[in-house]
Amino acid sequence: MGDALDTIVPGSGSGGSRRRARARRAVLSGVAAVAVLPVLPPTAAQAVPSPKAPSPEASAARASAPRAESPQGRSPEAATPTARPPKAPSLKAGSSATGQKFSPPPAGPWPKGGTFSVFLCWDDAPWENCHGRAVTAEQRRALGERLRAMPQVKDVRFVSRQEALADYRRAYAGDEVMLSVLKAGDLPESFVGTLRDRADIAPFPAALNRAPGVANAGAFGHPFWRYKADAYLTLCGADDCAGRGRATSQERKAVEARLAGMEEVEHVYVEDAAHARRVLSFMWAGRLPDSATVSEGYFVKLADPTDARSFAATMEELPGVGGAGVVETG
Repeated sequence: MGDALDTIVPGSGSGGSRRRARARRAVLSGVAAVAVLPVLPPTAAQAVPSPKAPSPEASAARASAPRAESPQGRSPEAATPTARPPKAPSLKAGSSATGQKFSPPPAGPWPKGGTFSVFLCWDDAPWENCHGRAVTAEQRRALGERLRAMPQVKDVRFVSRQEALADYRRAYAGDEVMLSVLKAGDLPESFVGTLRDRADIAPFPAALNRAPGVANAGAFGHPFWRYKADAYLTLCGADDCAGRGRATSQERKAVEARLAGMEEVEHVYVEDAAHARRVLSFMWAGRLPDSATVSEGYFVKLADPTDARSFAATMEELPGVGGAGVVETG
């Protein structure tokens, strides 16, 4: 997924390791990073290679493609979501994470249902379905009624451009890089809401992407880590930290020693790459390509969840840490 997000988030390429980690984990943490997708020209999405066959994913950039490619999207090869989440992995041999404060990720519960966003056309929108024209008041009204009548939709609300920008700024408060990505007027109007069942995630975009006035639609599973942790930090992977390579065993031990010694840290879940991939696959309805890179890291439960942002800012400065942030609950 890292390469796809490099395409989506301006300035997140060479030298932008922390931006890449932050953007990647923003999706896991429940932040609406997908909000930046519809405003990109289709060529940006098409620049990302398509995954082969029915391997589990579609890249994040494919969510913005006008025809066949929202993450749950229109691909006829879309895999059926697995009915049973995999078991949590054991800690890796050699990890210094021992004692009651550290453990593997919890076995569950794995979330049911999902969220969706339906972005509306604007003048000169590059998607074929928009024909270069903004959504009309009648199209907006009809789409709202259609969504509210769909049995798979649990709830729905309309989001204006001003509200979308405010939501984005709240999600990335304190992150100068991500706040600089968008400005007033960049985000389109949309309908957002929740889906009742996980089985509804994959077919949802295809049902809406050709509706009059719709630029693009996407749906995602609820984040696994929501309500289980307050903050996260990821370790540098093979291509995460400005070419410096993976976090060393010494750096990993230093991070874990720091976590172990912090009174405000109640519990630490050690997430290896296998579990991170499972979490992403679950959220993306089983479409994570073999080429997608994932990072190992830690999900942290704090004594005071309101300290999550300051905790993340502190941990992000440690050697070997590629990114850190808050696990969103909204």
